[in-house]
Amino acid sequence: MAKKEIKCIFCKGKTELCYEDISLLDGKVNLKGEPYYKCSSCKREYVSSGQMKETENKLNLYYIKRPVIATGRSLAITLPPDITEYYSIKKGTQVQIIPESKTTLKIRLA
Repeated sequence: MAKKEIKCIFCKGKTELCYEDISLLDGKVNLKGEPYYKCSSCKREYVSSGQMKETENKLNLYYIKRPVIATGRSLAITLPPDITEYYSIKKGTQVQIIPESKTTLKIRLA
């Protein structure tokens, strides 16, 4: 639980705990009442590391982990229905697989 008031990290003024709804990915992900601090002196807004960690934990619910499966002599990754519906992916849809690093692949609809 965040403290209601703390000193501003920028000017040492008085801050107030505020809340705001956050909408991401064109409204696909909505976080309600995310906390942040607003300084009454310098008017800056910021979040504490604890607040950021809580938000990050909520966002991790939207990261989809899928197992790599074997199909014939190939490996495959299945996509859940909500992703295929959102991106209008159907059987036969062409995708590009773009290697970005040793640990990151990007999938782009062709």
